[in-house]
Amino acid sequence: MEHARDLEPPPETALADGPGTATNTGGRQVVVAARGLTKVYDTSGHRVPALAGVDLDVPAGAFYAIMGASGSGKSTLLYLIGGLTRPTGGEVIVEGHNLARLSDRARTVFRRRRLGIVFQEYNLLPTLTARENVALPWLLEGRAVGDCRARLDELLDAVHLGPRADHRPDALSGGEQQRVAIARALLNDPAIVLADEPTGNLDSKQSAEIWGLLRRFAANQGKTILMVTHEAQGAAYADRVLVLKDGQVVGDIEPKGNQDAALVAARYQELAG
Repeated sequence: MEHARDLEPPPETALADGPGTATNTGGRQVVVAARGLTKVYDTSGHRVPALAGVDLDVPAGAFYAIMGASGSGKSTLLYLIGGLTRPTGGEVIVEGHNLARLSDRARTVFRRRRLGIVFQEYNLLPTLTARENVALPWLLEGRAVGDCRARLDELLDAVHLGPRADHRPDALSGGEQQRVAIARALLNDPAIVLADEPTGNLDSKQSAEIWGLLRRFAANQGKTILMVTHEAQGAAYADRVLVLKDGQVVGDIEPKGNQDAALVAARYQELAG
């Protein structure tokens, strides 16, 4: 049985700004907050720092991109926010829950209920149709596709794949497969969607479709989106871009629209160069 009491938030559901906070919430409720967040990996007896004191606030319904060179800590930051790994120090609070203080089971329950996660690899099962792949989290709980078909078709329509619902992955393009993965991430109507290089395997046209889709989910459905990317063109779709270097947030960029890719690229070079 799931222990709901493990998921009760503390009285304070938002943190006051701390030193080094890189974001501006614009008066909206903070749904993701980090203070002094650090992560050190122990690899063959060597301590490898990945994050070195990150502070940030992410408001509800915002679309944030995270940029940085390989090894800058951007994916580690996303995994800590998703509760996929524990911090070495500091804290990360998501919707009022300090994830480091939750048990492994409670963290898994929280992630399943409130977060959607999209990876660079689509992670689709080749023997299942698009509809069945979207339904997979529920199938693993013993629910039948027929019992939730309306919800599945709603999601596939939302990612413009309704006519492809009965196709298996080998009959779908890379962009279509990623859209199936996004629909699956939205199955439980999560408040927050985390996307780790979701267009890393796609061409420019397919990438633009995915960035535009995430932009619409933030703007039209109030989803909070955090996307790791190395592409300025994709980051320009975001409300704000956090730039990481050597495990720290060294600055942020506020694009004025998806035509601001050149501005994002130039500012990124100034901050991370």
